[in-house]
Amino acid sequence: MGVSKPIVLPSIKFDKQGEADAFFKGILDRYEDDEYLDAVDEEFVYELLQRHPDADLKIGSGVVGIYRGRSTDHPSSCFHVHRNDGSKTDFSYKTCVRGTSPSLKSCFYQACQRSVANSVSDRKKRLFEIAGGEIACRKTGVLTTFTTSDYRHTTPRFREIVEGFIEFHNITVSERLISRGADMQYSAVFSDPSMANDFLSYHLKVASLEIFKRYEIPIRS
Repeated sequence: MGVSKPIVLPSIKFDKQGEADAFFKGILDRYEDDEYLDAVDEEFVYELLQRHPDADLKIGSGVVGIYRGRSTDHPSSCFHVHRNDGSKTDFSYKTCVRGTSPSLKSCFYQACQRSVANSVSDRKKRLFEIAGGEIACRKTGVLTTFTTSDYRHTTPRFREIVEGFIEFHNITVSERLISRGADMQYSAVFSDPSMANDFLSYHLKVASLEIFKRYEIPIRS
């Protein structure tokens, strides 16, 4: 009997495929057909989408939003991508969960997250130290602690920051930029530490993060 491999996304990890299936089925079930996902759920599903065997084709020109919808090819509702060019396509979260090695763009995205992870964590810790251990959720006003809160991007979203960084520095995403771990599972980092530093500097200039009660929805302007 084979050992179940964990499903590791930039923002969340599942020890087994079944746990990932249940998590994303839960997101899908919270929405009606033709309803777009909120900012938090969309970020999780966007990260999952990058595991799809045809992720680059599914994402295409970029993602405006992700919604639940019906497709003539499927007997039940599934996630759909609304692209920047106005086109749309569907995808199966189960296919993504069972995806093999991440795409090159997915590895670049992960390398960007790895570049700022310590900085973001340190900033969150400082906020709670300054506040005496509790901070009100940006959306609900409910007091949260370091362990019951998320420090999340509002506007721009993280993927928009990554896209902006690529455009600003005129980067052609290629294998030489990325150093991948042996398990090929979302453990990529930048081969050149200077690129990690460049992204960290860019992120500090443009990112806006707020404290939210875990899994609450960020307010977007």
